Amino acid sequence: MRTSTSVSRRSIIRARWFVAGFLGLTALTAGTTILMLGLAIAEHARSDERAPADAILVLGAAQYNGWPTRAFRARLDHAAALFRQGYAPTIVLVGGKTDRDLESEAEAGARYLREQGIPDTALIVVPVGRNTWQSIEAAAQPLHERGVQRLLVVSDGFHLFRSKLMARSFGFQVVGSPAPGSPIRPGSPLERWYIAREAVATLAFLLGRR
Repeated sequence: MRTSTSVSRRSIIRARWFVAGFLGLTALTAGTTILMLGLAIAEHARSDERAPADAILVLGAAQYNGWPTRAFRARLDHAAALFRQGYAPTIVLVGGKTDRDLESEAEAGARYLREQGIPDTALIVVPVGRNTWQSIEAAAQPLHERGVQRLLVVSDGFHLFRSKLMARSFGFQVVGSPAPGSPIRPGSPLERWYIAREAVATLAFLLGRR
């Protein structure tokens, strides 16, 4: 009986060590993956790939009662500059609204661009999406119907890596251009926090969790 009890205890100990080792290895692998993603995100955040495209896709950001926040205005201003420089004939605005909003991110962005002199005929407004995936998914079909194949994506630098991956998953050729006027400055503690958050979100996307 004592021998059997001793063997049982040793089995339990070995099982615990196995589980601990497995969990430790899993955590190490996940940590390494997130670190590598973070490095890739930082690299893309500092890479301006601007090139001729069929459309400029501006990813939405917060707005209050129709007035874009500073971060959103930076994206919109950059898209307007790229449009004026002839990189694409069309600007696509995406992003839905919360229950408290009077209008969607896409609508607020379109109104802002009209006030900057961008013609209404150059704007495609897709007022759908509570996150990046939903917004790109909503825009994909109408863009394909218009023959859009190549997208020039505009957002904050830290947001471009994941956004480009998502757009490519819908069959688009994609390049990105970070908004230079973003209040989230390269190398700042706030940018590092956003990069870490994006790394986790990118890993979730790659694992099939939008």
